[in-house]
Amino acid sequence: MNKTKRNLILSAGIINLINMLANLVIVIMYLVDPVQFVMLEYYLVIISYYSIYFVFVEIVAGIIASIMLIYSVRKKGKYFRYSQKYYIAGLIIIVFAGGWIPWILLFISMFIPDIIVMNSPSELRTEQRQEDREKDEKRRKVEELRKMKEDGVITEEEFQKELMNLL
Repeated sequence: MNKTKRNLILSAGIINLINMLANLVIVIMYLVDPVQFVMLEYYLVIISYYSIYFVFVEIVAGIIASIMLIYSVRKKGKYFRYSQKYYIAGLIIIVFAGGWIPWILLFISMFIPDIIVMNSPSELRTEQRQEDREKDEKRRKVEELRKMKEDGVITEEEFQKELMNLL
């Protein structure tokens, strides 16, 4: 997955999560003491215009959308192709229930191609060394099995069975 796309999706999820948690705190403050809440007239208008239950549903939906977005780019986006449904669902929910900054970030991320990030040379060398070790280990076990068969410790059938298990 493209690092820029991954970072945009993560940023949108985190910003939306912070926004929803802040809204939740504001709504709880309003419910506890509406008189001291007059200074934040914007939220007072929103809460009084909509039902308080609608505001809670919107906050819960926004938190769920943020979690879906963050989950969709887990493990550096390695499984993004398999979890695109979470990305799309999170994007749709944020369009309806999220803030405008996460929506813009997700809109931009839609136009970034989903390419596989190439590993750095050191990561490639590490992976190659691991593969070489595994091949050498298998080769050594095959030689041990062959020697055991030649020495008569195991039969031809046992040799074939162990060889198939090994490969």
